[in-house]
Formats: sequence, C-alpha cells, structure tokens
Amino acid sequence: MISIRRYTLLAPRRPRHPGQLISTRPAGTVLAHVVGGRAERFVLTNAVLYDGIFAAEPLDRYL
Repeated sequence: MISIRRYTLLAPRRPRHPGQLISTRPAGTVLAHVVGGRAERFVLTNAVLYDGIFAAEPLDRYL
C-alpha cells in the first residue's frame, strides 16, 4: 500500500516561509526542491514535527 506523506522543508533559504511538499517516497530518499530560485537537496525523514507533518532536512548544508 502506498502512503502519502506531507513534509516540511527544514531551514530553507527563506526561513519565514518554510516550504512543504507531498511525496510517496520512503524516508531516506533525497529530493531536489527549488527554494528562492535555487535547487536544494533535502532528505526525507521519519521524524514527525509538532504539527504531525514529517521533516525533510537540508542535505547540502551539512557537508
């Protein structure tokens, strides 16, 4: 069975307007998302935020 999850993009370049995305991909998947006209990579996680939405962590900023 396919589950659909909503993710909040943590620490995007526009912190006052965190992006959200919907995906059927499993945790651990890396996705590119355009933020402020620039593509950024995020990894989908199993971490649930206070509002029940899953977290997508920025990948490129931890290198």
